[in-house]
Amino acid sequence: MNENTDRRALLAIVLSLGVYFLWSAFFAPPPPVGPPEGDPVAEGCRRAGAGARRPAVAAAAPTSTETVVPAHEEAVFNDCFDAAVFSEGGGLGHVSLKDYRSHRLVTPWWTWATDRVTGKAEDGWAPYTGGQDPYRLLSTGALGLAGAGSFSAGDGFQVRREGAGWVSRRTRADGLGITTTFSPGDAPCTVKVAVRFDNGSGSPINDLWVGAADSMSGDAGRFLNAIRPLAHVDGSVEHVDDLSDVEGADREVLEGPVSWLGMGDRYFMAVLIPDEPSPTSQVVVDQLADGRTGAFLVDSLPLDAGASRTLSMLAYIGPKDLDALKPLGHDLDEAVEFGWFGLFSRLLLFLLEMFQSAVVNWGVSIILLTFLVKLVFFPLTQKAFASSGKMQALQPKLAEMREKYKDNKELQTQETMKLFSENGVNPLGGCLPTLIQLPVWFALYNTMLYSVELYDTSFLYIQDLTEADPYGIIPTLYAGLMFAQQRMMPMGSMDEAQQKILKMMPLIFAFFMYSFPSGLVLYFCINMSLTILQQWWIKRNLETVPAPA
Repeated sequence: MNENTDRRALLAIVLSLGVYFLWSAFFAPPPPVGPPEGDPVAEGCRRAGAGARRPAVAAAAPTSTETVVPAHEEAVFNDCFDAAVFSEGGGLGHVSLKDYRSHRLVTPWWTWATDRVTGKAEDGWAPYTGGQDPYRLLSTGALGLAGAGSFSAGDGFQVRREGAGWVSRRTRADGLGITTTFSPGDAPCTVKVAVRFDNGSGSPINDLWVGAADSMSGDAGRFLNAIRPLAHVDGSVEHVDDLSDVEGADREVLEGPVSWLGMGDRYFMAVLIPDEPSPTSQVVVDQLADGRTGAFLVDSLPLDAGASRTLSMLAYIGPKDLDALKPLGHDLDEAVEFGWFGLFSRLLLFLLEMFQSAVVNWGVSIILLTFLVKLVFFPLTQKAFASSGKMQALQPKLAEMREKYKDNKELQTQETMKLFSENGVNPLGGCLPTLIQLPVWFALYNTMLYSVELYDTSFLYIQDLTEADPYGIIPTLYAGLMFAQQRMMPMGSMDEAQQKILKMMPLIFAFFMYSFPSGLVLYFCINMSLTILQQWWIKRNLETVPAPA
């Protein structure tokens, strides 16, 4: 048995965490999707990966001239949001959530200083700007857009209020009539959507579609809160984060049973939920002619001449709140992407909500949750630190045995195990408790990152716990704590390469922490502080124990 086993295992765990954060932040790709052979919407394409190029779907030839309809809109009111139905496109747009404010623009001081030197920023640093207006979920986009063939919002919808709902109507030049009815839903933040297609032409019309689109720009990813098309297809949530995948003739085709589709960011979404999944339907992510990007449910079953068809859906427009999404079914709760350890994440979120209801501050709730998690795992971490301390105390004896039995590895291993047994040391005792805690660490990481409950919540000088600390105070504090904790770890049994790697870890982790949500870094800081106190207490007790004979 090599006495370095415990140290190397702990070093591997630390390196694994670093790799996980690096991979999650910058390199985690979305699941590859592509159109299958024989796809009626992507005819001629093969499963060659996301963004495969294919010809646009041709609409039926025009047979008449459309009536020009003046621009008009009808206001839509809901307990969760304010919106309007527009004559341009006939969809539900300009959605503002009543209970949430717009994103604050966070400018860290180091970013401002760099821009100031390069002439990109003006005098006067403002760490937080904006955040006073209601949150606009669909800024220039709309939900419930409908058509056939190529994706085009289309003008000329007649919009008016009818009873308790809102109706938009249009007859296209090819004779296709489209009537979309929006009516109040039975659950909060929901609207019933019924799209009726009437084929008034003399030939079948292919590829009826209903969807949502909005203007999009910039980058999107794990730590960037940008609206993007998303859908729950074939049992999993699919994203299109890279807008270049759907530029020009490129588009994404998502095959499989469709549970829902629409737009969303890390905390909010506006999606359509088909009442009955259709085997002839699929989701296509593409750009409209005006540059907006959308997700569309395309029904490849042709609509015969003189026939009618109605696509009934439920629209959910609001936060990614598990308490609101779970009762609606249709796998909507999977929009909160907690990852592999979702069960633990949901439990930790429940505990956070309990603390918040008592202390009415999410920052304090995070601190209390950190104490609770530390308390639950206190026996395990204490065992790990105690085992490491005992192992360190045996180092002189182990070095003596290595020299004595350097020509007989088998005997060296036997004597080492005998020494461990006589002194009550488990060679894996230092790393196994840490491994057991890994699922909880990852679950906490995702809970802090994806819980809308933490959106726009403040603590001390921090105005939004879901955004980075623009002052850099908490990340710097965490780096200092990591250095302090590292000084308490004996490195005498490590080789020089291992020591260099371990000494670099505080700098590597600090680099990530400056871009992490401040609520997550707050948890790491409190956890590290408690870990240092625990190590100090155990080390103090071990110093009073006589060295092994």
